[in-house]
Amino acid sequence: MPRLVAYGHSWVAGEAASRPERRLTHLAAACLGMTLVNAGVGGSSTTDTAGLVRRDGAVRGDAYLLLAGLNDARLHGMDPAALDAYGSALESIVTACEAAESDAVVLLVEQPPLLDYRRYPPHDQGSVSAVDAYNLRMVDVAGRHRQAVLVHVDGWDAATMLDEDTVHPNDLGHAIIADAAARAYGDVSIGRTSPVHD
Repeated sequence: MPRLVAYGHSWVAGEAASRPERRLTHLAAACLGMTLVNAGVGGSSTTDTAGLVRRDGAVRGDAYLLLAGLNDARLHGMDPAALDAYGSALESIVTACEAAESDAVVLLVEQPPLLDYRRYPPHDQGSVSAVDAYNLRMVDVAGRHRQAVLVHVDGWDAATMLDEDTVHPNDLGHAIIADAAARAYGDVSIGRTSPVHD
């Protein structure tokens, strides 16, 4: 069975979903008919994820999902050096995924915004503008990789799709992100046959 390999922060790990099967990664894999390999790590930055991939190598998959940038923005705000480090880390992750499986689609999910960035210091430096800046770096990286597909989460509503902690998606938030990822994969996969590994 083909595999969806997911990397990223606590949203990828499934934080605040009411049950494992309601996590965005589980929902996306189910929609795509794939087995999930979830390498999401709560609290991680994108440089942390890049370090994980450098250390262990990218897991071989038929598709990849990467949701990143929130913790970078919350910790560093608009700091130019942090933005550059994020872009470099993202570049290395995508490159590693393509090296692991050259025909795999790499879904780069733009980080949806929060409502309130003032809680949980030192992760209280973020803003909608900062998240937008990180997402623009993701757009740049996506443009340099033929297998990368940018995923914009249409219909995201932070007022109704975040958990009470104000940082993680509730079940509705997990579902809309999964749907956006699955639709993006479906759009790019029309007319092509995804490889299936033994």
